[in-house]
Amino acid sequence: MTTVPGIDVSYWDGSIDWPKVRATGQRFMYTKATEANTYQDTTFKANWLGAKSVGILRGAYHFFRCNVDPQKQADYYINYVRTMNDDGELPPALDLETNDGMYANQIIPAVKIWLDRVEAAFKKKPIIYTRTSFLQQFVALPGGAPPAWANNYPLWLAWYPNQYVDGMTPSLPRGWPAWTIWQYSGDVATINGINAKVDLNLFNGTLDDLNKFAGVTPIVQKPSTYTVVAGDTFDSIATKFGISLRELMMANTQLLTTGLTLNVPALTVPVSPQVPAAVAGSRTYTVQGGDNLSIIAAKFSTTVDAIASANNNQNVNNISVGQVLKIP
Repeated sequence: MTTVPGIDVSYWDGSIDWPKVRATGQRFMYTKATEANTYQDTTFKANWLGAKSVGILRGAYHFFRCNVDPQKQADYYINYVRTMNDDGELPPALDLETNDGMYANQIIPAVKIWLDRVEAAFKKKPIIYTRTSFLQQFVALPGGAPPAWANNYPLWLAWYPNQYVDGMTPSLPRGWPAWTIWQYSGDVATINGINAKVDLNLFNGTLDDLNKFAGVTPIVQKPSTYTVVAGDTFDSIATKFGISLRELMMANTQLLTTGLTLNVPALTVPVSPQVPAAVAGSRTYTVQGGDNLSIIAAKFSTTVDAIASANNNQNVNNISVGQVLKIP
């Protein structure tokens, strides 16, 4: 079985080191945006921009409250995500975890109202996140079958085995034909620089399948080189360029020494067709600590070569903190 790893995050995960996340091999993420019609996750914007800066596919999820007007919840979610002027790449996600004292005959039509309204806004069919027990108890018709519309939506299933083993698949709820994303673990301390717990997920398919699911066309950035300075490690260099340690070490089999020139493999950056076209005229960007042209290119949905050309830069590694770049 071919899968692609990803994570989902929220306020409870604190500040995320997104270059480090990308360097561990994660290729997609969902971040909490809203809950009910009163709560906005304060880390949403930082996660949205941070994941984009390293080329990780992004989706936003809404925690559904079954006892709150679904139309108001949908509009609340839509309006908050739209504050970013960037809809992301992955479909919107509806998080179903608690029934809030409601029953299936009340929950099913409410869920459909949210799904329809959000799909109309983002032109993408949302993905449903939940666990098997919730679907079978609260999103099921008399007799146990899911509603007729269930097969039209991708499923993000939360199911934690006692011990995850590569190649495992989750147990599907009755009447649901397939899973698209599987949340298989809710506790990992190595993905985040501050040792927070995050949820681990697998996308059911190849990286190409994931890009198609997100509706993006990847741009492969030009390979580059890097000159080792004192204090560098393979891990720190991989994090700097947003690639995995394995990718960097496979491209450089020699021992790491100061002054050595390393080959940095090309970074594939997914670019969403939803990103608005640039306003006519030039833009500028001031280089920050930790930036490289790959990160800046992803931030502005352009390419390393385009930025280098606009700034007459013959060496794509030759940028410095505080430098003002023209962004084509």
